[in-house]
Amino acid sequence: MSGPGVSVVVPYFENQRGLDRLLAALARQDHPARDLEVVVGDDGSARPPVIPDTPFTCSVVRQENLGFRAGAARNLGARAASGAVLVFLDGDMIPEPGFLTALLRGVRAADDGHGVLAVGARHHADLAACGIPEVLRWVAGEHVPGVRRLADPAWLADGYARTADLRAAGAEDFRLVISALLAVDRELFERCGGFDESLVGYGGEDWDLAYRCWQLGARFTHVPGAGAWHDGPDLAGRPDTRAVKDAETLALAQRIPRPSTRGAGVRHEQPWAVVRVSGHHDDAEAYLGACHLLRDTDAGVWFVDRDDVPRALAADPRISAGRPPAAVVDRAVVLVDVHAPLTLEVPLRQWCARGESEVPGLLTVRSVRAVHRAESRPVRVPRKDAEPTVRPARTDRRLEDRMGRHG
Repeated sequence: MSGPGVSVVVPYFENQRGLDRLLAALARQDHPARDLEVVVGDDGSARPPVIPDTPFTCSVVRQENLGFRAGAARNLGARAASGAVLVFLDGDMIPEPGFLTALLRGVRAADDGHGVLAVGARHHADLAACGIPEVLRWVAGEHVPGVRRLADPAWLADGYARTADLRAAGAEDFRLVISALLAVDRELFERCGGFDESLVGYGGEDWDLAYRCWQLGARFTHVPGAGAWHDGPDLAGRPDTRAVKDAETLALAQRIPRPSTRGAGVRHEQPWAVVRVSGHHDDAEAYLGACHLLRDTDAGVWFVDRDDVPRALAADPRISAGRPPAAVVDRAVVLVDVHAPLTLEVPLRQWCARGESEVPGLLTVRSVRAVHRAESRPVRVPRKDAEPTVRPARTDRRLEDRMGRHG
């Protein structure tokens, strides 16, 4: 392997003091300096950061100031980096001795071939009055007069306890992955496309990244021994944060298709279910099939073997012809294949709630995550057992006689 094994990417904006502390703490790591590089992604500071002498390679890449674009700054740094593992450290974090060694060990231990997101342990203290020597003593575990430890975020501690340090993480636990001190193998990072650069403003880009990596089959792990310190409280402990968090929630509602992130009833470009429909060349069957599949369900329908959408469906933005984009499929929770005209007497979401299933010749439901992990095993449901909920459409009857029977 050419180049360093690990690259530390630091998003930066006009915080020279914080960067000096971070680099000084990285210089005290027990990880070999020759196997480490640091890339600082400057998010449009008026003055570029000054890099002191370091025992490892350290470089700066810069982007234009177009607002708070932490995700884009991280991607910029990642593209300039050459390590097989990317470690993201926010510019106001100060890693403890042994941080890198512990975090990299966590990545290796959790890897099962589908990629890993490893998050360290973020601690908080009031370090505002400390110079670099005092900060280094504090993160090494020494007592420093005048330094006050602040409470660690209870919601993170509770989540890591509930999930056995993310070893038992579930579909909703992307919220326990934070980019302040995060490691990810480069292959997974590139496969998922990195951070979403359209997210501008505070927060959300780490949960969005974690959600997409989860859908691609990645494992999560929390490494308690990989500690780093933040100067000041967690966002939840700061005043007047509602507007910031509400903006984050609204941004994620457009991107993560789960009821816990977007509620119900509102339709977004990214659907919960991607439905690939084939064998519906007749416009009447295509129309009625769409009525069945879209009823009371956050879904998008693609007629994969048609060149166009029937005129009667053309005004519905949830319906397309051709193959669904891979990026949309990867964000979806379930992938549904409809093989022939059918009648569905319940909303598609209700049928999908039973898990992965296959009604031969009619309908296949699979988990997107299970597909990426090569673990998809739909349960075969014979047609006689699926009826009357799922059955072949009565294509011998006129559309006007069948309209409304799905209601």
